[in-house]
Amino acid sequence: MKSARYAAAIATLGILLCAAAPSDATFDGKNVTVTGYQPMQGYLRETAAPDGSIHFDMWESSGGTVVTRYDVDMTKIMHMIVVSDDLRYFDHIHPALQPDGHLTIDYRPAEPGLYHVYLDGIPHGMGRQVFRFDVPLASDSPAPATARTLHAPGESQQAGPYRVTLDPVSVPSGEISTIDVSITKDGRPAEDLHPYLGAMAHGVFVGTKDLAYMHAHGMTAEMLDMASAADCGDSMMLSMPPMVPSDKVASRFEFEILAPSAQPYNFWMQFIGGTTLYTVPFLITGK
Repeated sequence: MKSARYAAAIATLGILLCAAAPSDATFDGKNVTVTGYQPMQGYLRETAAPDGSIHFDMWESSGGTVVTRYDVDMTKIMHMIVVSDDLRYFDHIHPALQPDGHLTIDYRPAEPGLYHVYLDGIPHGMGRQVFRFDVPLASDSPAPATARTLHAPGESQQAGPYRVTLDPVSVPSGEISTIDVSITKDGRPAEDLHPYLGAMAHGVFVGTKDLAYMHAHGMTAEMLDMASAADCGDSMMLSMPPMVPSDKVASRFEFEILAPSAQPYNFWMQFIGGTTLYTVPFLITGK
């Protein structure tokens, strides 16, 4: 009787583990590049890693040939943004480039479900390309979110000892907009800010309706004057040497963004205060 109960428990555990384990599946990416679109393809394969995490194997191709060279972009070969379908979860990570052009990383999602993976990089000579993959993680067939979570509205948010203020938080859609950023500490302009991945700050926007994506970087007013409106300053940032970790970042700077359509956008701003990386959520409304 006892052995039968053990056998049943083991069988149940096996069913649960099989249900939770990712299948060996390959997903086509949707090219969601805002500026500089090229007719390229992106692919993502997910398999179960030996340690129980999920192994991502990704590659991009042009004309049927796998891309093997990428330009360094803000100190990294590739930026990978992972958000849950309900937009409650956000992660910014960096896969490793292999000699055959594949980009790989092992990953543990916060919980099983449907996720959207944005692969954001610069294939050499082809300009920036962004692919979105809609993938189930640690779940065979997760249901899409019934509603996406919007970040709390407002111009100011607290992040540890820092107060971060954006102005404006409502921008016209379909045109370039500038968002001013101010960071204070104990009521005074913060003086212990440092670069994150070669820039004053990073900002990721995701449309809460259509999952539109944009990755922006903090810039000074002088940098904005040099920036090309065609790409929100992207080419200008790439032409400059990245900031080094010991550099000081001013407490006021700007993001230049393009909201493709009228909808709310969840915005995650990342900056380093002292020695800590902060990720601050805001709601930006495209009108």
